[in-house]
Amino acid sequence: MSAGTQCDNCRTFGPSRAPGWFYLAQQPSEDETPSIIAALFGNPSEPLTFCTVRCLSEWAFVHAAADEAAATGTEPGNG
Repeated sequence: MSAGTQCDNCRTFGPSRAPGWFYLAQQPSEDETPSIIAALFGNPSEPLTFCTVRCLSEWAFVHAAADEAAATGTEPGNG
């Protein structure tokens, strides 16, 4: 149990379950085979927390830009 919540983008601290904060539940990847324990009790990881829409959008942009699976093909002019 914690005394508060920390933003996963800017690292700002706030009260636990602060109103106006965003909580993003993490979904297990398709590669993971769910166990019987995970099926009964769910994913043990904590949700990602963001203090503002800006922090959420900055995190999402960096996460999408860094996704190597999304980078396919060749760049124009590299031939």
